[in-house]
Amino acid sequence: MRRLHLHSLIEKEDNLYSAICLELNVASQGETIGKAKKNLQEAVELYLEDVIEAGDEQEFIPRPAPEETWIKFFDAETKLMIKKLSNIALPNNIKFEEIVYAR
Repeated sequence: MRRLHLHSLIEKEDNLYSAICLELNVASQGETIGKAKKNLQEAVELYLEDVIEAGDEQEFIPRPAPEETWIKFFDAETKLMIKKLSNIALPNNIKFEEIVYAR
């Protein structure tokens, strides 16, 4: 079975964690990071089921989150990558995940 690879951003807001799926602009929240992730998973599944059932895939998949949300995601990912790079031996541990863009 193929898996759908989506990105999420989780942020602490007061007493809750908010989570958003960046490709679909679907959001949820929870009292813990784990609960926010679980609630987002459920929200994305329901969203996709509804869109597919209605035959609206062309209009609503993808439906990207706002640009500023993506920027927060890539900023956090960059910080994490820098931290990881300081703990691995190069060059034998590099693997690329490719996406080819051509018009």
